[in-house]
Amino acid sequence: MAVWELCTHFPLLCPRSLPAKPPHEFCGFMNIAGVDREVRLETPHFPGVEGMRLCSDTHLHCLSRTCLDQLQEAQTSSSTVLGFLLRFQKICSAAAKVEERVEAGEAEEDVGQVELNEPLVRCLLVHLEALGWSRVQQVTPDFTSFTLRTKDTQGRVHLLQVRAGDGYPREEPQVEADLPDGLEYDYDQGEGVLGVVRAWEARVAALQDFWDAMDEIDSEAVVLDPPRPQRRHTFRRLLLGNLVNVQVSLSPDQPRRLPQWHLFGPSKLTGPMGTRLTRTYEEWDPERSVVENLEHILGEEVVRRDSGGGSGGVEELGVECSVCYELHFDDKLPDQTCEHCCKAFHTVCVYEWLSTLTSSRQTMNMISGECPYCSKNISCKIPT
Repeated sequence: MAVWELCTHFPLLCPRSLPAKPPHEFCGFMNIAGVDREVRLETPHFPGVEGMRLCSDTHLHCLSRTCLDQLQEAQTSSSTVLGFLLRFQKICSAAAKVEERVEAGEAEEDVGQVELNEPLVRCLLVHLEALGWSRVQQVTPDFTSFTLRTKDTQGRVHLLQVRAGDGYPREEPQVEADLPDGLEYDYDQGEGVLGVVRAWEARVAALQDFWDAMDEIDSEAVVLDPPRPQRRHTFRRLLLGNLVNVQVSLSPDQPRRLPQWHLFGPSKLTGPMGTRLTRTYEEWDPERSVVENLEHILGEEVVRRDSGGGSGGVEELGVECSVCYELHFDDKLPDQTCEHCCKAFHTVCVYEWLSTLTSSRQTMNMISGECPYCSKNISCKIPT
């Protein structure tokens, strides 16, 4: 795609680049629903969309937030800058027309194929305006569902999803926040979502030490589970140097105190570690990191990210299932260990292996036979 082709479709959008260099920036105006809106487009890989960044005037910026999901999908599926801009113009123009009709108070049954509850929309717009549009991540076309964002003291972004029913603000809206213990608040219909947001931001502020501790673990150690940690998760399953797994669960309100934990591995390894733990657990020091405490209490090193177990390197550590050669199966880690060779398996995988052996023995809820790795006896529960 040549620059002239883009400029043909958007004549008020001009390239800014040095001679003989590809265009990395376009500045000018784009027509949105009949109004020229100021935009600046950075295209480091023109004509491709990789790394593309679009900035606009305040009105278009707020408008684009109401259709953020559509715009993100457009950028993902577009192969060229021109293709994305054409879709951006179409999506934002449609959103602008909906906004114009809402502001004009038109009670038409079909506005952009969305039936609007005018009193509800007006109330929600007032409340969103009071919250500040900088907090708004996205809004659905009917304005009844929206996502709010805030940043904590460490710059972490947190989202609150809100859905208001027709009875709002008399009826409490549905909210979903990525918090470890959910969001508790006393709803006041006089304040509506404003009071909910205050309670949410107060809880986010109270959980700073918890998320600091979790981020500390994630940055230091190889995390086996959860495969995609979220802010609501209170546990981490870590790998020790002897290939035993330890799962630690932190208290959201007292994350620096002694956590709950569980050891996963062959009994000949976990047994002595459990005995040591009962002798040394009182030596847990809140001033040390969780990883440092674990190493001191258990007497084993935690496998660190910089030891080859970082992103994409877990498979090299030999902790994956020795049947399917995958770490996760339906988002579950290997939960079965051979007591002889210490190899780990998913229960489903080792059951399928044993089911194919004529020498296997099966009772009502157990099956046993030769280990797929060392051929010694291994048994597991029959999956339900």
